[in-house]
Amino acid sequence: MIGITLFIYTIILLVLFVYSLHSYILIFYYLKFKILTKWFEKHFPKRLTPAFYPVVTVQLPIYNEKYVVHRLVDSVMRLDYPKDKLEVQILDDSDDETSLIAANLANTYIAKGYDIKHIQRGTRHEFKAGALHYGVKRARGDFLAVFDADFVPPVGFLKTLIGEFENDDVAAVQARWGHLNPNESSLTRSQAISLDNHFVVEQEVKSRANFYINFNGTCGIWRKAAIMDAGGWQGDTLAEDLDLSYRVQLNGWRIVYRGDCVVPGELPDSADSYRIQQNRWAKGTIQVAGKLLSTIMRSNLRPVAKYEAFVHLTCHVNFIAMVFIALLSLPLVYFKVEEMVPDSYFILASFFTIGIFGYPFLYALSQRESYKGYMKKLPYIASVIAYSMGLSLSNAKALCEALFKKRNSFTRTPKSGGSRQNYRQDTKFIIPLMEILFGLYMFISLIYVTVNFQLILIPFLMFYSFGFLSLGLSSFKQVNVPVKPQEALCSRENS
Repeated sequence: MIGITLFIYTIILLVLFVYSLHSYILIFYYLKFKILTKWFEKHFPKRLTPAFYPVVTVQLPIYNEKYVVHRLVDSVMRLDYPKDKLEVQILDDSDDETSLIAANLANTYIAKGYDIKHIQRGTRHEFKAGALHYGVKRARGDFLAVFDADFVPPVGFLKTLIGEFENDDVAAVQARWGHLNPNESSLTRSQAISLDNHFVVEQEVKSRANFYINFNGTCGIWRKAAIMDAGGWQGDTLAEDLDLSYRVQLNGWRIVYRGDCVVPGELPDSADSYRIQQNRWAKGTIQVAGKLLSTIMRSNLRPVAKYEAFVHLTCHVNFIAMVFIALLSLPLVYFKVEEMVPDSYFILASFFTIGIFGYPFLYALSQRESYKGYMKKLPYIASVIAYSMGLSLSNAKALCEALFKKRNSFTRTPKSGGSRQNYRQDTKFIIPLMEILFGLYMFISLIYVTVNFQLILIPFLMFYSFGFLSLGLSSFKQVNVPVKPQEALCSRENS
């Protein structure tokens, strides 16, 4: 029994170690490009005024977004771009009152002379990918900007980015995500830090190092010809954005990242919403790995670029490893306390934990790059780690569903428009209940290691316990959030 436990634990440590090396590669390239970036931006500043104004179609894929669709459409219609060169498609797959709100908004702006269309397919076939593909075939523009319902594009978005397409090999331009509600709770603060790391460090580094980068599903512009060249939007995965990104780059196109253009978006403000979003991303990413990874490995990419792509597409397997780490933590400590395993094993195992310092350092770098008062945000890096651990159970379930080819079901991330009382979500309590049980198990482990003076493990177990308990208990608490009366919706629609 002890031998099997140690074997499984060792394999898991090796898996986590391989993926943790990725953080140090990012740090290396970040430091390498830091001086070069400042010199380059000083001598070759970005041109914010494009030399041409092509026709752009703005696509707004929505599904039951009654609380944010008004904000979305109004912000898009304020974009600073020649009126005769702008088309807006509201790609509406909704089956609630969102459709009425969207139709009224479209009619209001049509009366003001705008080219805006409220498009309904009458089906949710292939979900967001299906809606976007339906819109592409009907788009007037050769370039297509995409915004999800929870984002508010700045007025200069199109003029800032469209000039990148003067380079004929550019398939898409991705802007950086900002945040509308980062200080609402510890959950939103941790999400903001995690996303800042992705956009400020990861996307920037990968772009400059000529690694494959991804369109993030929103806040970007596509060249229609590149989309069609790669086979169009496809709905066989839940990460249609990642899928298309890799397919266009495999065909020789480039995706440009522009971190200087920031589009604020609404962060999920409840444990249920956050879990839904992260589960969909995890499941979709591993589906894309199954679809494209072998092609990528056979391509002529540099070895380091292939490693980066491998990590990018398969990194969510870490969540399965983290579940096993949680389960095995108490037995391993018991073996150590009772001297059932030589200390040499634990000394060797500790070597493979050096990777845990890489990502917190990257989070700190992203905060320093983004905010003047970044020191106040650094303590919340601990919550990023804790919530990541807490997600391990639900994300592991999502990965298993993907690996066993469970039929895709696109579950939207609920958006409240800033008022959490506006919605209540039907919640399945199996995962939250298991998270609570795991959290209690980790708390018992925490007590055990404290009593036996295994002090080095205390922070590790605290993060696990907090992450599981926080997500699990928050889901049960969310059930009691009141639903806003229908009259409030009507007054909002008419305002």
